[in-house]
Amino acid sequence: MSLSAQQAQRFFGPLAGKTTTFLVGDRRTNLSFARCVAFLAAAEGRRCTVFDADGFYSSNAGEILSGLPQAASDSISIRVPKPGSSLESELPALFRSDSQVIILESLNTLHHLFSPAGAGSRGRKLAFAVAALSTLARSNGSACLLVMYRREKVVRSRGGGSISSLSDAAVYVEEVDSELRMRCERGDIWPDGAFSASLT
Repeated sequence: MSLSAQQAQRFFGPLAGKTTTFLVGDRRTNLSFARCVAFLAAAEGRRCTVFDADGFYSSNAGEILSGLPQAASDSISIRVPKPGSSLESELPALFRSDSQVIILESLNTLHHLFSPAGAGSRGRKLAFAVAALSTLARSNGSACLLVMYRREKVVRSRGGGSISSLSDAAVYVEEVDSELRMRCERGDIWPDGAFSASLT
């Protein structure tokens, strides 16, 4: 995969200072998206922190980071919650990060793993976490990318809104003919509301 600094600026520029939920349909698309973002970050030399709630990045690091220069791989930090720890104690590490790109993988898993004190409580915790990330993004200009699979749940604390509605914007991601295509579903991102990158 070969992506230019110009493409990286076009991708990340409109995402700076926002939380954006990227909706993927399946694991293959998610892998392609993760690899694309890693290469875009490398093209511009952006530091990246991944909060890997479901171990997706860590277990697929070989495929996601393959072909990146060592310096670029070293600039991507993957944080996996410790076994038995509470997410509430792990998430604050993101707010100490000086990364220009923060990736949360995935909102589905995060919602599921929050302390099970009732669906309403989980929804409130998730809403608070995303709101805190939104504040972080606005304060330091970082791009917070929240990834989730298309199957959504309702967040009761938001009056029945979907999980993806918690972020500032939402983008649908699909892989078509060796090309990754992203289309805005909510929010104002990219001049024409879309971004695409070749996967070859």
